[in-house]
Amino acid sequence: MTEEVLRACAAGQISPQIAVARLVLSGSAVDAQALAARAGLEPAGSPLRVAAALAADHAPRLARLGRIAADGLDPEGPDLLAATAALFDRLAAVEPEAAVAFYSLGDPALLAAATAELVAVVRAWVPIDGRAVLDFGSGIGRLATALAPDAGRVVGVDISAGMVEQARERAAGSVNVAFEATDGGVLPFADGSFDLAIAVDSFPYLVRAGVLAVQMAEMARVLRPGGDLLVFNWSYRGDDAADAREAEGAPGFELVRSRERPFAIWDGVGYHLRRLP
Repeated sequence: MTEEVLRACAAGQISPQIAVARLVLSGSAVDAQALAARAGLEPAGSPLRVAAALAADHAPRLARLGRIAADGLDPEGPDLLAATAALFDRLAAVEPEAAVAFYSLGDPALLAAATAELVAVVRAWVPIDGRAVLDFGSGIGRLATALAPDAGRVVGVDISAGMVEQARERAAGSVNVAFEATDGGVLPFADGSFDLAIAVDSFPYLVRAGVLAVQMAEMARVLRPGGDLLVFNWSYRGDDAADAREAEGAPGFELVRSRERPFAIWDGVGYHLRRLP
């Protein structure tokens, strides 16, 4: 355990889910008993007590997630796009829920709660009803399928064939939603195909691979003038100011919201850009 994580959780600076996920990612086994003893000093219902309960209830999952994290969660190699696809192909086969939101701890119920929170934020920021939506980096399709009943149509794209397969299986029988594979280059859509594009935890991999400019140009192309682009987590470089400058300088867009933290469960940082006429 790291004292910094525990203090942040106890102070309500991070959610219990994020706290437990960070403990797993620290590389040490999560000691649920020690965490419960520490949390016993806190008031009933406190975030640290909730974290202790999560750790106890998910002990086998946490051990499994720890082994997966030890195998590596950062793409490496000369071709970072290919490495990213390979990483998420591997995760799709062994832990798809945690792959799209590690703080879900691989629990479908926790992922559903986090997805509901994400959908609520999206709806608070932009209209959905009747719009054509692009879910960029759609993973297992959790957001796309949640938005599809009210949208005009939703198309999810992902660089991982394994994730696209998972999304198609999970969305079987759903209406207004489809999933396609992309290679990180030209998007397979006509100009002005979408009213809204949403990127949840996918931009950081573009930034790391050095292809953000290419994909931003593609976003500008496939969005109609006045269309919205929501980005949740611009990068993982730990520099919000640099992320904000990059977002503000994106060609073809105006920045509407920057560096907002609208979530109670997730620690994601949100940006809202609008396609210029």
